Amino acid sequence: MNFIKRTVFILVAFVAAAVALLAAADNSDEVALKFLEWESPVWPISWWILTAFVVGVLFGTALNLVSDTRLRMNVRKANKTAAGRTRELDQVKASSTEVQVTDNG
Repeated sequence: MNFIKRTVFILVAFVAAAVALLAAADNSDEVALKFLEWESPVWPISWWILTAFVVGVLFGTALNLVSDTRLRMNVRKANKTAAGRTRELDQVKASSTEVQVTDNG
């Protein structure tokens, strides 16, 4: 199974690299981005696309990290609450068993 996963991953990586090379070859015109008064350095369009992709991946990873951390903290809090309630329930069951044994005996 690991062999199949590795083979599929390598195949997908090669296809992605080929697509990236084709995109870079087709988008080799140099442009400068302009925002209000600021003008960026002149880069090929493929570099701008690659930069936008990398920034998006980094931003998405950061948001995912924040979201996962918050969810893990909520799960930890819920597990502590559940463990406390389970202990309380076990104590109540134990005390009610003792009361029944004492009443019968």
